Amino acid sequence: MRSEWKQHARHALKGKWWLMAGLALLFLIINGIPQWFAPEMDVNSPEPFTSPEVTLSFVSNVLQILIAPLAIGWSWLALNVSREKGASLSTLFKPFQTRYFKHVITSFVMGVFLVLWTLLLIVPGIIKGFSYSLTPYILRDQPELSALESITESRRLMDGHKMEAFMLVLSFFGWFLVGILTLGIGFFFIGPYFSTTYATFYDSIRDKQIDSNEPVHGTEQGF
Repeated sequence: MRSEWKQHARHALKGKWWLMAGLALLFLIINGIPQWFAPEMDVNSPEPFTSPEVTLSFVSNVLQILIAPLAIGWSWLALNVSREKGASLSTLFKPFQTRYFKHVITSFVMGVFLVLWTLLLIVPGIIKGFSYSLTPYILRDQPELSALESITESRRLMDGHKMEAFMLVLSFFGWFLVGILTLGIGFFFIGPYFSTTYATFYDSIRDKQIDSNEPVHGTEQGF
C-alpha cells in the first residue's frame, strides 16, 4: 500500500511541484515569525531572567499559538492536492477564515496532550503523535465536531493503523537524508511529497471506514 500511496501522491503533484515548494517556503517563513521575538535565554544561567526576556518569550509563545492553524492549513492543502482539487494559497490560510478559535484550541489541546504523554516516556508520546495525526483532516471533513471530538475521531481512525503510519514515515527516511544533504533545500519538495502521501494514507483509512459502514465517530472521549 505504501508504494501505491506514494505513486498517487507523485501523480497528484504533477505540475504542482514548484507551486507547492513555494508554499512550503512561505509556510516555513510564517512559522518562523515567533522565533524572531524569542530571546536567547539560558535556563542554566544563575542570573535571573530580565523583564524584557520574559516579555519577549511570552510574546513568542502567544504568537506560536495564534499561528498554529497554519499547520492545519498545510494539511488541508496536501489533502486538496491528494484529491486532485488543485493547490492554492487560499487553502493554506482557510483555517484562519473559518472556525479559527476552534482550530487554535484543537492545536493547543493536542500539544498539551502530547507533552503530557511525552513526560511519561518518549515512546508513548510518539504513539500518541500518530494517534492524533489525522486530526487536521477530520477538522476539514467533519467541521461539526468539537476540538476534543476531532482528536477522539483521529484516535479511533488510527486504531490498528499506527504501525502503518510509522512504516510510511520510515519509508521516507532516505528522502529526509537527501533533504539534509542538500542543506534543507530538498525539503521544499520532499515536504509536499510526504504531506500529500500522508493525506492519501488518511483517505485510504477513511474510505475503508465508509466501505465497512462504521459509525462516523464514537462517543468515548479522552487522550
